[in-house]
Amino acid sequence: MFFLRNTLEKYGEIKVGIVGTGIMGTSLLNQLVLLDNFKPAVVASRRIESVLNAFSKTNVKKENIVVTNSVEDAKKAINEGLYVATTNTLIPATITDCVVDCTGDTEEGSKVSLCAIENKVHIVTLNVEMDATVGPYIKKLADESGIIYTGTSGDEPGAIMELYEFSKTLGFEVLALGKGKNNDLNQSATPDELEEEAKKKGLNKRMLTSFVDGTNTMIELNAVCNATGFLPDIRGCHCINSTPKTLAKDIKIKEEGGILNNYKVVDFVRGIAPGVFAIVRCKSDVLTAEMEFLKMGDGPNFAIYRPYHLTSIETPNSIIRAVALNDSTIVSKNGPVAETITMAKRDLKAGEKLDGIGGYTIYGALESHKVQIEENLLPIGLITGNVTVNKDIKKGEALKYSDVNLDESSTILKLRRKQDELF
Repeated sequence: MFFLRNTLEKYGEIKVGIVGTGIMGTSLLNQLVLLDNFKPAVVASRRIESVLNAFSKTNVKKENIVVTNSVEDAKKAINEGLYVATTNTLIPATITDCVVDCTGDTEEGSKVSLCAIENKVHIVTLNVEMDATVGPYIKKLADESGIIYTGTSGDEPGAIMELYEFSKTLGFEVLALGKGKNNDLNQSATPDELEEEAKKKGLNKRMLTSFVDGTNTMIELNAVCNATGFLPDIRGCHCINSTPKTLAKDIKIKEEGGILNNYKVVDFVRGIAPGVFAIVRCKSDVLTAEMEFLKMGDGPNFAIYRPYHLTSIETPNSIIRAVALNDSTIVSKNGPVAETITMAKRDLKAGEKLDGIGGYTIYGALESHKVQIEENLLPIGLITGNVTVNKDIKKGEALKYSDVNLDESSTILKLRRKQDELF
């Protein structure tokens, strides 16, 4: 019992670096301060006011916080048992045991990950946007460096992966995997339209926009595909309406009365948020009968449903697994399987700048890696920095590499090109 907790006690204190002090980074900092054998030693963000505000919500006294952008001064402070607040986002990836990327920024996350790999610091990422774009290559670099690179428990991809592992370990055939969607799907949503709602929810308006327009869901399912080999059944998935009790009946192939063309797919569902699910089938009539006896449904398909995911609150479990057990929660298995491609949110004019995830110009749709390669489609995570379209694009059209001028100074673009060469 209490395997992870006992493992942590045997290992001793884990020094953690946190990059990003939005809702997830702030929550994780507060939690780690309260937990035994964790020390959130370094917290970084672009604005020092944001870092200090995050610390103000903990029981850490002001006199125990050192503000510095110097690696040497940060080391000295940590050795003296103090905490470090900084705008140097590479310090957490340089002098800790594990860095947690809470930025959601593909460019910043790439730089932090490369720094961690160079300094042999384990990486736990909540930055699924970056992971969906270059995660397979970063995992290769991490393996070569002898460290763990992993997604996190609690985030929906990690929660789905736990159901997948549970189901496979018990011998079920896994037919489909997915998650609930917390809000209506509006692929034309803009930050202006959602500004008031974002304020009420305490969210960045671009973050909320990426939820509503479906990009975040696509990216999360992208991570699941790369970890399991599953694929979207159609571009962008079906967006199924269901309930926890009817999932198994609603998610079936057409030959069985459902809407799917294939099994071993991912999808998302309105009506079950904030839960995640696996649709499974037993390999024995005896076991099918027992599942029916246990009121898991009428078979032959059954839904293994988890009605919650606790995002960063579950991240300490992934930190323990990475640092003390050299184990990952969710990570690309054999290279990219799926891609979150770029779709025009509205008509775009030649020369217009693209504003990235959660903005006014584009949204993401999940597609197979095979189709992305064949059609030269542009992964949405590469829209960072100064990126412009070089031709008119119609609303709803998928953008190709040849349709845009990418920012050649971008770190994630350089990583992506190396990933494409490798896989």
